[in-house]
Amino acid sequence: MTTPGRRIGLVLSAGGLRGAAHLGVLRRLVATGIRLDVIVGVSAGAVVAAYYAAVGLTMEELIGNARVFQGRHLIAHSVGLRSPRWLRPIIEPFAGIIPRRLRQLESSRFGRLHHGISAIGIVCHDLTNDCARYLATGAHAGVSLYDAVATSASIPSMFPARSITYEGRVCAFTDGGLSDALPIGFARDPVLGATHVIASDCRSRRGAHETHDAADLAYVRPRLDDTHVLRAPRASLLEAVAAGEASVTAETLEKIRGW
Repeated sequence: MTTPGRRIGLVLSAGGLRGAAHLGVLRRLVATGIRLDVIVGVSAGAVVAAYYAAVGLTMEELIGNARVFQGRHLIAHSVGLRSPRWLRPIIEPFAGIIPRRLRQLESSRFGRLHHGISAIGIVCHDLTNDCARYLATGAHAGVSLYDAVATSASIPSMFPARSITYEGRVCAFTDGGLSDALPIGFARDPVLGATHVIASDCRSRRGAHETHDAADLAYVRPRLDDTHVLRAPRASLLEAVAAGEASVTAETLEKIRGW
């Protein structure tokens, strides 16, 4: 039974390769019939949010990406972006699934969503003005979803900042995790309108010290021992997915169903 006026939002944190655990969290929620209205992502979380809600990939396709992805693909993609244009087609095959998935993202839109999601939010960091920029369905200041996700997930040590026209001004945008790595407040903002929030926190322990205990918040933190922000053996990505599923406990599901 759906409570009138209730809107459940899923917030997916930053975390680099640790963000593979978001897939497990999402799969568990979908498998148990939790209906999501809003999805918000930053950095790695932005990638998962966009490919699920805006590109419309199934959970099987998303998990399949984790199965074949390797850390060296990210390095090759980074090298390609910094290389002369004529050299990029030579480097592209070494980037694995990344180029093909990016082409899919190019045609996605903030206002064309899938899987019952009615609104998506992406967080980027504005280097020019040193602040977070919150882009959402109906309030993205003309920034494309492709640019929003590509900049939100631009790990500073690997990818250059991108020049983005925001409210008529050209700004340098980069990894949203620099300014708001777990944007719970954004999900609750009237532009997105979540009344209740499920927060998946895949940050390293050093970056995740807050406590979250509220009636309208379900906080899940996957246990990730072998998956690091920038380094993860292929097998550990699938282990991260499993850890994400395990973090959505029966107690957590009971709380969500009680909303």
